[in-house]
Amino acid sequence: MAPVHGEMTQSFLGRLAARYGLEIKELLPAVADASGRSNVMGRARPDSEVFLNQEARDRVAVLCRVASHHLHKALPAWAQEEPRRRFPIGPAAQFHHTPEMVLPWGPACPECTVRRTGRPEDVRLYLQPGQRVCGVHRAWLMQVPGTAGCVVALPAGELWVQAQKRHRKLLRRGTAAVGAFEVAQAVTASWWQRMWPREQLWPARLRALWESRVEWATWQVVAREAVTYPEAVALAALLADGAFRRRVVAEARGGVPFRLADLPSLPMAVARCLRRPWLVEELAAQTSGPLFTWAHQCVRAHRGGQAAERGMWAVASAHRPRPVADELAEVARPAGRGVGAKRRRGHSLQADKAFASGLSYARRYPHEHGNLAVQKDTMVDSFRLGEWLHNVKTRAWALSQERVEALEALDVWWNVPWPTQWQRSYYRARDHAAVHGPPDAAAGFPGTHVLNGEWLYLQCSHYDALHPEQQRLLADIGITVEVARMARPRRASMHAGFEAALAHAKAYAAEHRHLAVSGKSVRYQGYPLGAWLTSQRSRARRASSATKRSLALDAIDPWWNPPWPLAWQRAYAHVRRLVESGQRLDASAGFSGIDAELARWLSQQRAAPQSLHPDQRRLLAEIGMVEPSEKTPVAVGDDQEAHAAGAMPDAGLASARCFAAEHGHLAVASDYVHNGYPLGRWLASQRMQDRRHARSSAGPWPRGQLLAALD
Repeated sequence: MAPVHGEMTQSFLGRLAARYGLEIKELLPAVADASGRSNVMGRARPDSEVFLNQEARDRVAVLCRVASHHLHKALPAWAQEEPRRRFPIGPAAQFHHTPEMVLPWGPACPECTVRRTGRPEDVRLYLQPGQRVCGVHRAWLMQVPGTAGCVVALPAGELWVQAQKRHRKLLRRGTAAVGAFEVAQAVTASWWQRMWPREQLWPARLRALWESRVEWATWQVVAREAVTYPEAVALAALLADGAFRRRVVAEARGGVPFRLADLPSLPMAVARCLRRPWLVEELAAQTSGPLFTWAHQCVRAHRGGQAAERGMWAVASAHRPRPVADELAEVARPAGRGVGAKRRRGHSLQADKAFASGLSYARRYPHEHGNLAVQKDTMVDSFRLGEWLHNVKTRAWALSQERVEALEALDVWWNVPWPTQWQRSYYRARDHAAVHGPPDAAAGFPGTHVLNGEWLYLQCSHYDALHPEQQRLLADIGITVEVARMARPRRASMHAGFEAALAHAKAYAAEHRHLAVSGKSVRYQGYPLGAWLTSQRSRARRASSATKRSLALDAIDPWWNPPWPLAWQRAYAHVRRLVESGQRLDASAGFSGIDAELARWLSQQRAAPQSLHPDQRRLLAEIGMVEPSEKTPVAVGDDQEAHAAGAMPDAGLASARCFAAEHGHLAVASDYVHNGYPLGRWLASQRMQDRRHARSSAGPWPRGQLLAALD
């Protein structure tokens, strides 16, 4: 008895057993008999397959009187798998029924079977996608898990027959056609799960094909491939068309799409070939799924060579149609089949838990920042959220629809095909526009922060090179293509900026009576006055002469940039305000009525007035703290001339001469006191002034020459 070409091994053994007047459960123990013990593993089911070892295959060849090599050619699973053994020696057989072990199959057409074998027999065949239609007898050869299959009569018309002819013709074009049909099947299966309300053809076909022997709930699952087959073939032919793929790549303009609307020809061509105009709107909004993944990989394949081109036809496990057996297990009633819901094949529980954990941290970030535009080094508690999100984005095209929807619920723009930094800058511009209105590009973006305005102008100047979705985002804040062409650069006026800062300085001086602001972190009325004054002092010290800026600040506070510490000037300004308000400075009473810290400062100034700068003594004399100097006070503007004349505090120079004569050097610590005089602090002040003179003038400093003579 010869097998039918492509027949399942179990089907062939069942027919062989019938020729001997037996059933397969009686024949197989005899075939796999090992010294009187049955070496059969598993249990026979109507939809299972049996695998034999070499000894068992030799026995079957003897029973059917067909050479083993002929059986190997006719039966695809004849030598596919080495079965497990119950006993270590002898012939062995093993049953399998899972999709991982058993390839897609279906029943043979009964009329065709009679023509091949000469008698009516139940034959099950391994069927490729293009072999499920019997064009002669207009039947669909359907695989139904748990049964021997079902032969479904097709409605009148040539729809399925023509689709099969087109499919076979497509397969002759090359290996790409096989991958194209797998992608098309995944696409139509995803549409089947969604079942759009405007889809009318598939529900009508489902009822027209219904085989009453199959329950309706089961039929809705097992009939999917038959109902969607004509559309799957048409879509596969479109995807395999090289000219169409080149058009898709050209529309991408070198970048990958964010949604299918970025490739307008793709939704339109799909809707046209499937004769469903409404599909354009549905497909344009897709940002995930098998069709989006194919488009994404198609664009990448154009840039990546043959390896990337092979990846274009690889269907991600999350997008593959679920095995029919698994779907039936979910819809089966517990009382009917007793089968619980199964976890999706090919998915790892560990990976699912890891994603759920990362998603829980990702939910916390948008609550604070409003988006998921995180940098790679972003941490949430001790979790590396930036690194996790970067890894998810790397294979975002392969994510399941459920995971994509979970991330899109947090931020629609979580996986943009442009740098994350661009998205962060856009959010800043969007927030500004929400408060102040659309930016005025024609006027140079006035009112925006410098960096924000420069970024907006950069987008306008490169508007045509932006991704279509980037252009849509900019349009949401008022930057359209017309506005971008009229944009002017944001040139922040340095004069206007200085005037604004000077106004804050005037307001501060009016309130505090000084500009001795130190520290870059000091802000006044929201303006970084401390950082600005620090910058102005640095510029003034580098300048060889007074500048317009320094003179403007001199007009507000002559001591805004003193040659002594700013802390001294702040303390002096505080004391001066007290004196002007009527406070008496009674040194004999320990400066009663004054803050203890300020009283200590006053005592220090009275204890060593000779260590102070002449201008410091003059300022203290103005509030009655020290006696006026016998020498003419040295004005700030004439400081350098006074130095050249040799004006130097006698006490400091005398102490330095005494110390140098005794020790032979002037290398003393800043807190050193010599015979009651703070020589260390005085020398530190002289060194600082010497360095300032060296930066601002090329000539020698007279004070430095006097001290250099000592050391």
